[in-house]
Amino acid sequence: MSVVGEKEKTNVNKKVSFIYLSQEDCIKAGGLDMNGTLQAIQKSFELHGKNEVIQPTKPVIRWGGPETEETRGRIMTMPSFLGGDLDVAGMKWIPSMPDNPKKLGQPRASGIIILTDPNNGFPLAIMDGTIVSAMRTGAATGVAAKYLANPDSRTVGIIGAGVQSRTQLMAISSAFKNQIEQIKVFDLNSEKTLNFGKEMTIELGINVVGVNSAEEAIRDSDIVVTATMSAFPYVKGEWLKEGVFHSEISFWDTDPKESAHYDRVVVDDFGQVKHHGVDVSYRAVRDGYLKEEDITDLGQIVIGKAQGRKSPSQKILFNPIGMSIHDVSEAYRVYKNAKENGIGQELNLWEKPHWL
Repeated sequence: MSVVGEKEKTNVNKKVSFIYLSQEDCIKAGGLDMNGTLQAIQKSFELHGKNEVIQPTKPVIRWGGPETEETRGRIMTMPSFLGGDLDVAGMKWIPSMPDNPKKLGQPRASGIIILTDPNNGFPLAIMDGTIVSAMRTGAATGVAAKYLANPDSRTVGIIGAGVQSRTQLMAISSAFKNQIEQIKVFDLNSEKTLNFGKEMTIELGINVVGVNSAEEAIRDSDIVVTATMSAFPYVKGEWLKEGVFHSEISFWDTDPKESAHYDRVVVDDFGQVKHHGVDVSYRAVRDGYLKEEDITDLGQIVIGKAQGRKSPSQKILFNPIGMSIHDVSEAYRVYKNAKENGIGQELNLWEKPHWL
């Protein structure tokens, strides 16, 4: 029996391969399908709420203190595993260099995602992570708005006219189909504001208008998004409409003391937020404006373990750090589409292992 067994082993195909997906491949595989992304992010929030994920705190390479992330830049490494019916592991490597657009004419962020079969440890895919990262960031706000914004929301105010602002609006318009009537956008670059408004009006079929100040964008808006590279706070609590849902996906737009104007603060994972040590929700706890027990993880709301919006008048701040499980869930969706449609390039890790 042992001799036959050894023969069988020698006849087994030892090749290990994976697919490589460029950014263009990811787009062909549905990477810009926001409805699909919303479903993937909803799923990852559910698994997070059920504690069916493994997500180590993410190491950050910085050239200085936390404040240098918006000036010199940073590199994050984000690994995770999602259980349930996904059963996939992965990691995103994402540098963010603020000077790239100005100095190189290239995007601020670039990313690579590795997907892995957790049962044998072999790679499933190595793929562009830039599209996945931008889409999942927008979708996190979209899912949060579904649970935390007033269901009759009509007006959106957004600060910043960059890539992240695009996917934020894509997600909100998808989550509130045929309901959003006006979007107000403000960016310090007036030309960028004007072009963004024109492009997004065409893309979304919603009136996207440039305004002259952050205050004008925020006042009277049912949903507010702050998505900037600001190195200082500028949001004032008195600008907030009663019942507003505010998603702050950047770090410094809101001063911790302004948390007194919100009735509720929700994050994606406060353990991750605390580890990063930058976000306004963490600084509000650190500085004594909030208690940690008053902050809720969105996954708990998604699975019904915690209540979402309690009244139409509540002002709610959503302050996500951005979770690897979102990247892996969305990347896995794109990967499966690519496999089904023959998109991407198959590469070998090895034809046969050099050592066993």
